[in-house]
Amino acid sequence: MRRFRQVSVRVYREHRLEVLDDRGTGWAVRIHAPGIPDRVVLRNSVPNGLAVLIEEAMRQIDRRLDGAWAETRVVRQACG
Repeated sequence: MRRFRQVSVRVYREHRLEVLDDRGTGWAVRIHAPGIPDRVVLRNSVPNGLAVLIEEAMRQIDRRLDGAWAETRVVRQACG
């Protein structure tokens, strides 16, 4: 298993986005929500995929803060 190397840390809507290099061809972005110990990790193995991961991380934060995240969870629980 590869060890990630932290490349940068960004803040978006009070969430910390930790950008990680997998020391190969891919990237990871960890999303740390304020006051919540859980974190979400997004990964890809595309050399130029970092911008896509950061955009997806920001979309997930927007959905969570704007209420769509809770609606998605309810639908998933009802279907699952």
